[in-house]
Amino acid sequence: MTKRVTRTFIVGSEWLYYKIYTGHKTSDKVLTEIIMPISIKLIKKRVIEKWFFIRYADPNHHIRVRFLINNPKNINEVISILYGHLNDFIEQDLIWKIEIDTYKRELERYGLQTMELSETLFYHDSNSIVKFLDLIEGSEGEQLRWLFGLRSIDHLLSSFNYSIEEKLELLSHLKTGFGKEFGMTRFLKKQLDDKYRKEREKIESFVTFTRKSHPSYEPILKILNTKGKAIKPLAEQILYLHADRKLQLEINNLMESYTHMLMNRLFKSKNRLNEMVVYDFLYRYYKSAFALKYS
Repeated sequence: MTKRVTRTFIVGSEWLYYKIYTGHKTSDKVLTEIIMPISIKLIKKRVIEKWFFIRYADPNHHIRVRFLINNPKNINEVISILYGHLNDFIEQDLIWKIEIDTYKRELERYGLQTMELSETLFYHDSNSIVKFLDLIEGSEGEQLRWLFGLRSIDHLLSSFNYSIEEKLELLSHLKTGFGKEFGMTRFLKKQLDDKYRKEREKIESFVTFTRKSHPSYEPILKILNTKGKAIKPLAEQILYLHADRKLQLEINNLMESYTHMLMNRLFKSKNRLNEMVVYDFLYRYYKSAFALKYS
């Protein structure tokens, strides 16, 4: 018998959903200085089980944060703790509006059997992204941001046992889709060609670096490995459903959604443009790796 999956959660249910309206730059600050530290404390106290965030515009930029509360009776404790910290940012004009809203799960996008697994993956995804954001600053940090995007996608696909051939196929589809969205003109293609040639060595190095080859990147590797260990059981459950032909969605469709949400969380502005560039560059990297494998 299939477990009934709830679609809608209003205020007072186990899911508490905040919309925090703030600037692009400040959104990272809200995540690293408020949401993450408070979430860690609430999880240790067993008040919440997990949390995750996405970036959104309606059209005003904001971050959407969802907390899964172990006992809905404790909702006031969560609201009270968040109030003090968020109100400080409001008084400093760093946040201009906060709303608590109804959380409606995208069941068609993530599947009935895999909705809760997806939310847990989003929790580990959010943790890793915010830990990374806490490491970076300035122009060097922005350079690392898109490189981290490449490595994070590769790491995610590896967690789901994707071969180089399967990675190439998936990124080819993503690259083509975003190319159509942006109207892949000759001028844009030339810009991407030139940028990739310029950054190729850096890309290849970052996607494959180890603790030994780049000791200074050890904190980044630790973030990725911690997430990898956390999501491995989730990946195994999803792959089991796939192998047993019980997965509601095509595995590649699910992975495209996971990859897209990873990019959404990572980039604070120009999300679609940055996402297109990351997909294009990672496709080129996989194409070279595939050719090298069979040369």
